[in-house]
Amino acid sequence: MIAHRKSQTEMLVGQLGFDDYIAPVSLPDPLDVRADVDMIYRLYDLQKIVRFFGQRYWEEETLELGSVPRRLELENVAAHSFNVARCVPLLAQHFPWIDRGRAIELALVHDEPEIVTGDKDPVGKDGQGSDTHAFNPTRRLDKDREERRALDALAFSMRRSLRESYRTMFEELIEVSSEEAQFVKALDKLQALVFVRLRKGGRITSDHAAFTIRYSRIGVRRFPPLQEHFKLVLRDLLDDVAQSRPAELLAFCEEAFAKLKGADQL
Repeated sequence: MIAHRKSQTEMLVGQLGFDDYIAPVSLPDPLDVRADVDMIYRLYDLQKIVRFFGQRYWEEETLELGSVPRRLELENVAAHSFNVARCVPLLAQHFPWIDRGRAIELALVHDEPEIVTGDKDPVGKDGQGSDTHAFNPTRRLDKDREERRALDALAFSMRRSLRESYRTMFEELIEVSSEEAQFVKALDKLQALVFVRLRKGGRITSDHAAFTIRYSRIGVRRFPPLQEHFKLVLRDLLDDVAQSRPAELLAFCEEAFAKLKGADQL
């Protein structure tokens, strides 16, 4: 039974593999991947620290906040952008062809159009993103056009000497026209997977797991050398399910795999 459960979880993890990829360098050592992922988890502890909480002159704001220090809350876009940017120097060392400075610049601004557009829901009504920008090409084009309009609005408020370089960065991101943009887009999805694991853990549903795997694939395909990092975070997530709901793990994996295959066929 244990071996069967293991095979089921590995079937799900295998969905993040990119077997056709021929790496220009060997994939990172598994021990290094473990150290990287553990460090990414640890960096989220910074997000749990609330500035000014409980301090003198901030009593009213502390009471209004209502959040509990040291608990990971739903993250805001600025925190997410920081986490993506922070991962650049942590992981780019594996990939010497990546321009770290450029990748950090791209990571820091990659979600700034959301100042205008707001955070777009990738999950959608069916819970699998079939009617959203995640997996619907028409919706993806709509989102790109909306981001370009937002970019115009943001650039217009900048001094002229910054506008062109700002537009260039976003064209690079929207078109994914450089290896640095591909790397950042992959880190964006890796951070989403990490957050799901840390916030949901063993409480995740099989439907949510299926969507998360499909969504993570986008990142793996953007930058296949990171596939082992994605796989390890997913293994950790499935281990959380195994520890919190051991009797349900087999059914959970089977349901997630069936949902995944069904969504793929659609």
